[in-house]
Order: sequence, then C-alpha cells, then structure tokens
Amino acid sequence: MFTKNSNNSNFGRATLIIAVFSLLAKILGLVRDAVFSHQFGAGTVIDAYFAAFRVPDFIYNLLILGTFSVAFIPVFSEYLITDKQKADRLVSSITNVTLLMVLLLTVLAFIFINPLVSTIAPGFVGEAYELTKLFTMIFLISPLLLTLSSIVSSILNTYKKFTLVAIAPVIYNLSIIAGAIWFYPLWGARGLAYGVVLGALLHFIIQLPQVFRLGFRYSFAIDWADAGFRKYWRLYWPRIFSMGTSQITALIVSIFGSFLGTGALASFYYANNLQAVALSLFAVSFAIAAFPLLSDLYNKKDILGFKDVIAKTAIQILFFMIPISILMLVLRAQIVRLVLGIGQSTNFTFTDTSMVARALGLFAISLFAQSLIPLFTRAFYALQNTIIPVVIGFMTIFVNLIFTFWLSRRLGISGMVLAFSISSVINLILLIVELHRKLGNVHDEYLIINTLKIVISSLVAGAATFVSLYVFAPIVDMRTYWGVLVQGGAAALIGTALYLTTGWGLGLSESHNLINLLRITGKKLGRPINIIWNWF
Repeated sequence: MFTKNSNNSNFGRATLIIAVFSLLAKILGLVRDAVFSHQFGAGTVIDAYFAAFRVPDFIYNLLILGTFSVAFIPVFSEYLITDKQKADRLVSSITNVTLLMVLLLTVLAFIFINPLVSTIAPGFVGEAYELTKLFTMIFLISPLLLTLSSIVSSILNTYKKFTLVAIAPVIYNLSIIAGAIWFYPLWGARGLAYGVVLGALLHFIIQLPQVFRLGFRYSFAIDWADAGFRKYWRLYWPRIFSMGTSQITALIVSIFGSFLGTGALASFYYANNLQAVALSLFAVSFAIAAFPLLSDLYNKKDILGFKDVIAKTAIQILFFMIPISILMLVLRAQIVRLVLGIGQSTNFTFTDTSMVARALGLFAISLFAQSLIPLFTRAFYALQNTIIPVVIGFMTIFVNLIFTFWLSRRLGISGMVLAFSISSVINLILLIVELHRKLGNVHDEYLIINTLKIVISSLVAGAATFVSLYVFAPIVDMRTYWGVLVQGGAAALIGTALYLTTGWGLGLSESHNLINLLRITGKKLGRPINIIWNWF
C-alpha cells in the first residue's frame, strides 16, 4: 500500500531526537509549574505572569513562531539544492528584514505599554495590573532574542540537524526555573521575569555555533530583487494571518479570564501546560520532523509519497494521543495533585486542584484534534498553500469567541476551556475536508480502520484505569503524596498494559512494534542486571 522511501529511517531518528528532548523540556516545564504552584499557588502573581506573555508572545508568535519556518524551509530547501551561496544570501536578506520588523513592534509596545496592558487584561486592577505591566516590559526583550533563535533553528531543521534545536527549549525552561528559585528571592517579581529573558538568550546562543560550522555566511545586504526572497514573503504574509488567529485565541482567553476572578487565568494555563506535555512530545515532534520531508516530496512531485507520510504520521500520532487523552480524563485529579501539589504546599489549595483538574479534563476531550492540527496544517504549507489554514483559522476564531462568550458566563473557567475544545475539533474537521479536496483519497481506509482499533483499545484502557483507581484507593493512604502516586501510577500502568495488549490483539501494527521494542530493550537491560546478580 505504501511506497518505500529511503528517508524513513532518517525521519524516525529525527522524530526520536525531537521527542526525547521535547519530553525533557516538558518535564522541566512541569517542574517549572510545580515550583510556581508551590511558591505562588493559583494567585495574583501567576495570573499576572501568564497574562504578561500576551504582548511579547503576540509579536514573536505572529511574526516568527510557526510563521518563519513554514515559509522559510520550502524556499531555503530549493536554494540549497542548486546554489549554497545564493541560499546564504537569501537567509541574510530574510533575517535582516525580519529583525527590523520585530524591533519596530517591540519599540511600539514599550511606548504604548499602558493601553496594551489594559487591553490584554481589562479585568485586572491594583497589584495584578502593576505586576502585569512590569512583567510585560521585561518580557519584551525576549522576542528579539527568540527571533534570532528561530532563524537559526529553521536553518538547522532544513539541514535536518535537529539535536541542538531540540535541546534549546530544555535550556529555556531551566532558566525560568532558576528565575523562580534564585532570582525571585533576590529581586522579587523582576527576578521571575529575568529568568525568562536569560532563557531566551541561551536558547539562541546554544544553536549558533553549529550554523557557522555548516558553512553559513551572513551578510548585512537585502536583495529585494531575488526571486526566492519574493517567494518567501508571498508564503509568509498569509501565514501571518494564520498565526494571528492563534494569538487572537490567546487574547480571548486573557480578556475573558481576567474577569473570572483570582486564579482563573492561572488554572487555564496550568491545565494547558499539563496537556501540552503530550502534545509537544508526540504531535508537535512528529509534525516538525515530517515537515521537511513533506516539503522535499512535494518539490520532487512525489504526491504518493506525500500521502504516505501524512497517513502514517497521523496514525502514529493518534496511537499515542488517543489513549493519553483517555487516561488524562480518568486521572485528571491525580495528575494535578502530583505535579502541582508537590511538597504539600499550602499555596496550592484543594480549590486550586479542583479548578485545574476540571480544566484538564475538558482539554483532554479535544486532545486528538489538537494533536493532528499541526501535521495537517504543515501539509498545506509543504504544498505551498498558506491561504486555506488562514481561512480555517479565522472561522475557528469566530466559533471560539461565540462559545467563550456564552459558556464562560455560565461555567466560568470550565466554559472557557470547553469553548477551546469545541473550536479545536471544528478546526480539525475543516482541515480534513480541505485536505481531501486538495489531495483526494489520503489512504482513507487505512486511517479509518486503524483509528477505530486505537479508539477501542483506548476505551478498554480507560475502563481498566477507572476500575483500578477504586481498587487501589483503600490500600494506600490517599491523604499523602505517595499514596496518590501509587494509586495513580498503578492504575495508569494497568491501563497502558491493557491498551497495548488490546492493540496487539486487534492487529494494530504500532502496538506490535512498540511491544517488540520493549522486549528488545528489556533483554538489553536485563543482561547487565543478570551479570551483576550472578557475580554476587
């Protein structure tokens, strides 16, 4: 059914590298949130901290994140095939113009800081407002540093050099943790913000040497007449509007959340960060690794290979994400208490736990949709079509705004999360419809059959996990951290084992591959253990 491709092994290694470091970065992200919850709970400082990211994130995410790479990699890839010197000149031209754009918006943000803070968090007054303003002013240093870092990352990704790109977020999170643990006691709220800026600087510096080792030569010139330069901007500007949709969504959360009382924004972002671990590890990792390959296949006019990559990658993503979403829904209270309630902190209360757990459960119901959106969106970018995702994005914003306005007034923070989940599912449906219009059949039978196998296996796992929680509850002391850990961990292990076993029985190839990998790994790990055991 699928064509054989010599790039498959490289794709697998790239995905593994990205996934491993994404996991490490997300674990550190959980440590960061655990430190925050321990020191600040779900209170004013964290509400202001999360809200303050809206302006710098708007600049960076709008102009760079998810915008720069999807327009840059296909064009740069074409130039590398034919003329490396022209490719370097292209990068320099794009870099120079991009930095000027980011610098201009940053300066404007500093000038209009007061009205901007009032816009992003209109419900904040007093301390919450002043903290948001302070954090925002310091955070505004980050977009310029992260822009440089993203340019370097895109160059390395085009060369299929993923390791340092994947390590950079690890360093970023370590710096933020340092800000909370060491800088905050020294400089107060400013110290918390300084950790973010330091992380952005290190994010850039760690990748820079490898770019020059690849022979890149930077120049200050801007070649306005270059065909590739013009093509880049033709691909770039529609993507600006697409990223604008995600930033408007974040702004909707900030505006409505600021009126829902202390801790509402913190609860939303705590829950979002918890679900983002799985999203980054599997969905985003697979999508990032697939994008250069999809771009190459389209440039070579290999449409069948293009469809193969989309179908296989989609199933690989769902193989992980659907059972994770079920387990997350069942174990939401245990997850929140274990991650954010560590250390028996009095700052993170039972009420905080309940709010975040409800939000996490509502995020979980759309995790399958959120996981496929990055892949299908990048499929359009590889096809050098940035218009369709933009149109779909704005339709999704409208849906999200309507549901957020309606549900948040009735359900509070839960309504805001539910609106996000509904709009995510609609976004995915529209992308699938348009992708079929563009490519026709994308191995539909393969996708439907294997998705059903994954769903059935996941439901079995969820039921087993739910029952296991009640079996272990009387055995352990649920008032202690270790009691909750044993209960949740044992239930999750039983659910995971049944998921893999059911998948194996249904003939799901991903289950077979993973079980075989675990067997091989177990044998390799068992040999040194046996040697040591026999020696004693």
